[in-house]
Amino acid sequence: MLLGIDQRLGPDLLYILASMGHGDTIAIVDGNYPAERDANRLIRMDGHTVSSVLEAVLTILPIETDQVTGWVPKTERPVHLDLIQQIKGLGGEITRPDDETFYQAVKDAFAIIATSDPALYGNIVITKGARGI
Repeated sequence: MLLGIDQRLGPDLLYILASMGHGDTIAIVDGNYPAERDANRLIRMDGHTVSSVLEAVLTILPIETDQVTGWVPKTERPVHLDLIQQIKGLGGEITRPDDETFYQAVKDAFAIIATSDPALYGNIVITKGARGI
């Protein structure tokens, strides 16, 4: 066990987050999303919601704040309000592209974290920022 690391962040996810470079993106998707089909790298986090996983990831992942921080689908759902607030709380901004553009961003992501969240359209893509001294 490591000190200071959120318990939700297992070794496979920690490896993926550490392997990402500045500008790489990671998608966190709900249980309805066909993650196995679209993922370049797949991390399963069944039993968690997208919001909970985002909260855990944001404890260690610097987010991009000078460019686009992330995306959620244009189809607005209540789940998006929480995701957007989490990003805004760290100084980031969320873009809402059309659904086709959003889902292409998920497919292009460095990795996809698949949850078992039942929320429809409860997906987000975030961009890793640079960490300065």
